[in-house]
Amino acid sequence: MTTNEMYEKSDSAWLAACAAPGRHWFHLSGALRTLETLFTITRWGALAWTAQAAMDRARAHETWGLVAFAVTSVLAVGADWTAGTLAERGARAVATGLRQQLTGALLPTAGRISETGPAEAAWAMVDLADDVADFHARTAPLSRSAPLSMIAVLAVTAAVHWPAAIVLVLSTALLPLNMRLAGLFAQHGVDRQSAATRHLNAVVLDSFRGMRTLRELGAVGRRGRTLTTAAEQLNKATMSVLRRAFLSGMIMDVVITFSIAVNATYIGLSLLGYVQVPHAPRLDLFTGLLVLLVCPMYFAPMRARASAFHQRERALIAVGVIRDIVNDTPAEVIGAVRPRLTEPVGVSLTAVRFRYGGADEDTVTADADFAPGTWTAITGASGSGKSTLLSLIAGLRRPSAGSVRWQTSFVRRAPALGGCAWVGQQTVLLDATVRDNIRLGRPDAAEQRIRQAVEAAGLSAVIEGLPEGLNTRLGEGGWGVSTGEARRIAIARAFLRGARLWLLDEPTAHLDADSEREVVEALRRATDGCTVIVATHSLPLAAAADTVLAIDDGLLHDVRPVKGR
Repeated sequence: MTTNEMYEKSDSAWLAACAAPGRHWFHLSGALRTLETLFTITRWGALAWTAQAAMDRARAHETWGLVAFAVTSVLAVGADWTAGTLAERGARAVATGLRQQLTGALLPTAGRISETGPAEAAWAMVDLADDVADFHARTAPLSRSAPLSMIAVLAVTAAVHWPAAIVLVLSTALLPLNMRLAGLFAQHGVDRQSAATRHLNAVVLDSFRGMRTLRELGAVGRRGRTLTTAAEQLNKATMSVLRRAFLSGMIMDVVITFSIAVNATYIGLSLLGYVQVPHAPRLDLFTGLLVLLVCPMYFAPMRARASAFHQRERALIAVGVIRDIVNDTPAEVIGAVRPRLTEPVGVSLTAVRFRYGGADEDTVTADADFAPGTWTAITGASGSGKSTLLSLIAGLRRPSAGSVRWQTSFVRRAPALGGCAWVGQQTVLLDATVRDNIRLGRPDAAEQRIRQAVEAAGLSAVIEGLPEGLNTRLGEGGWGVSTGEARRIAIARAFLRGARLWLLDEPTAHLDADSEREVVEALRRATDGCTVIVATHSLPLAAAADTVLAIDDGLLHDVRPVKGR
C-alpha cells in the first residue's frame, strides 16, 4: 500500500467517524426516506389505478383512486420534509462536533507545538466543517434508504411485469463503474479548487492585516492585482470542477435514460400488440403506467450517490485538513488549574529545547531558574526567541525536550494554562464597555475588585475623562483610547485575574517616553509581590528588573544581577 493510499484510507475512516454526533438523526432520516419511497410507489399505483378506472368508466374506482392519490401524496411530501429536517439537524450536530474539536486544537489551551495559520484555521472552522457535515447529511440517510428503496421498486416492478424488472437489473450493472469513474475524474479538480481556496484565504487575510503597511509603501495597487489573480485562479478551478461534475452526471443520465427508454418502448409496443415475451403477464394500462412511473424511482438513489461522489472528494479534502490540525494536539492536555494565589510562583527551566515542526535547528535552548517574587528581563534581538520562551513558560507550547516547572513552597508542577497573567505588545479591545474589557478574564469579578484593578493600572484619571466612565463603549463605533491607555487596560485585566506569575511580551513597544513611563509605573504597582518575567528591548523596563538575561539565536545566557527595584 502506497503512502497516498494509507492517507486516503485514514481520511476515509476519519470521515466516517465524523458522522457520529448526527448518526441518530441520519438513521431516522434514512428510515423516513424509505417510507417516502413506499408512499410514492403507492401514489403512482393510485394514479395508474385511476387512469385504468377512467378508461373502464368505473366511477367508484376512479373516486377512490383519486382519494388514495391525494392521501399518499400528502404523506410522501410530509415524509420528505421531515427527512430533510432530520438530516439538517444531524448536519448541525456534525458541524458542531468538528468545530468543538477545532476550537480545542486551535486555541492555546490545546498546548500545540506547531502553528496553524489564521487563514487555514478560519477556512477549516467556517467552510470545511460544513463540507463534511453537508456530505454526511446527504449520504448517510441515502446509504440506509437506497438499498431498501431500490429493492421495493424492483419488487413492485417484478410483481406487475417481470421483463421490465430484468431491464432495470441489466442497466444497474453499468452504473457502479460510471460512478467510480465520475469520482476519480472529479478528484483532481477538487484538489486544485481546495488549493486555490486556501491561497485566496491567505492573500485576503494578509492583505487586511497589512493594509496600513501596504498603504505606507504604496503597494495597495500591486496587492490588489495579486488578490485579483488569486480570485481568478479560484474561479478557474471552480469552473473546472463544475465541468467535470456536469460531464460525469451527463454520462449517468445517458445510462439511466437509455434504460427508461428501453422499458418505455417495450411497454408501448406490448400495449400495441407488436411485442409479446413468452410467459410474461399481460400488460394493461394500469401495469404499463405503473412500471413507467416507478422506473425513474429505481435510479434516483443511484443518481444521488453519483452526485455525492463529487461531494465526497470535497469532504475528504476537508477531513485531511481538519485531521492534520486536530491530530497535532497532544493527547494529554494540561488543565487550567491555577497555582495558589497566596504565593508568588517560581519558574525552573531544565535543559529546555524547543524546535518548530520542520525546522533544522532549535528555536530556544534554556537552563534557568526564576526566583519567586522577582523581576527578570529577557533581552535580545527581534526573532531571537523571546516570545517563544515566554510561551513555553506559560504552557502555551510544550518543549521538544527538557522540562518547565512552576513551583511554590507547596507544589512543583508543569505550567497550568490560565494560571499566569500575560500582557503583550498588542492589546485587543472588544466592541464592549471599558468594564467588560477589563473583566474579560474574570467575568464574575465584583465592582470593588474592578476598581482596584483600575487603580493598580493607573487608569483612574483615564476613566474619569471618558463620557460614561467604566460604561463607555470601546471598539468599532465606540470611544477610542491611545495605545498606552489600551496597554494599561491589559494590565488591569491581568491584575483582575489574581495570578502571581506575570509574563510580559514587549509591554511598552510602540509607546512614547511618557506613555512608557506610565505603563512601567502601572506594572510596578500591579505586580507588587508577584513573579515577573518580561521580554523587552526597553532600557527603562529592563532597569526595573532584578535580573537581566540575554537570549541570542535562541540560547539563553549571560545571567547578570542589576540593582533592585
